[in-house]
Amino acid sequence: MSAGVLAALVLGAAVLTVAAAPALAPLLRSWGLVDVPNHRSSHQTPTLRGGGLAPLAGVLLTAVAASAFGVAGLPWTALGACAATALLGVLVDLRDVSPLVRIVALLLLGAVLGSVVGSVGTALLAALALPVVVTVVNFMDGINGITALTAAAWGLIALLGGVAPAAVALGALTLGAGLGFLPWNLPRARMFLGDCGSYLVGALLTAGIVLEQAGGGRPLLLAAPLLPYLVDTGVTLVRRAARGERLVDAHREHLYQRLSRRPGWGHTPVAGLWAAAALLVAGIWWLIRHNGAT
Repeated sequence: MSAGVLAALVLGAAVLTVAAAPALAPLLRSWGLVDVPNHRSSHQTPTLRGGGLAPLAGVLLTAVAASAFGVAGLPWTALGACAATALLGVLVDLRDVSPLVRIVALLLLGAVLGSVVGSVGTALLAALALPVVVTVVNFMDGINGITALTAAAWGLIALLGGVAPAAVALGALTLGAGLGFLPWNLPRARMFLGDCGSYLVGALLTAGIVLEQAGGGRPLLLAAPLLPYLVDTGVTLVRRAARGERLVDAHREHLYQRLSRRPGWGHTPVAGLWAAAALLVAGIWWLIRHNGAT
């Protein structure tokens, strides 16, 4: 795809995501998707949840519009898998779905995605990666802007550093969707992504890595931005397991949550720090790889 087409994908996803959020607000209220603060919350006022439908609409409508204008090479299989994953997140937002059911569903969705776009090895990669990445993003989506900014950072990396055209296109759409949700989520959250949004972002990142691997590109470059999320989640789970706590219980013990409560910090600086860390890790990988060290 040309630079102009990719820029149009970014702009389209951003504009349509911004526009979709207020349009979806009445639907979210009718479904009762309002987060009421409790002692584990990082917010203080009731806030709409399930806003991940907005970036989902932004991504899909942009892809449909681009296709109508004759743009070829859009990653429809990946977009379908991401939409299905986001809809699973909607179900989790609405009902108490057991962790086992979620993991099995994500594993199957990943296997289908990988088997369609690549080899048996790609199917195995996707089946293992989708539950892990979606769960990690879901765990980390606990303060304003952190996941939207990280999604935008990942999209920029995929857009500029990806090799497989499908992964690059997905990066452009993800960049636009992440930026488009920010006005509704940062610095003051008028809407949360909810499980729908964290599942969507996890699926977009996983799909991009899988497409890059299937296309013979740089899957490690697209996986590198996940390292800050993986480290934070891993350290937190180890700490909680050592204390004998239930790992699936809600809490506010992630590194980013504790830092956001420190004097002089807050949601916006911490969200920006984690997104910058994603860019930094990818940049370090790029420099090492470019200099022939790996």
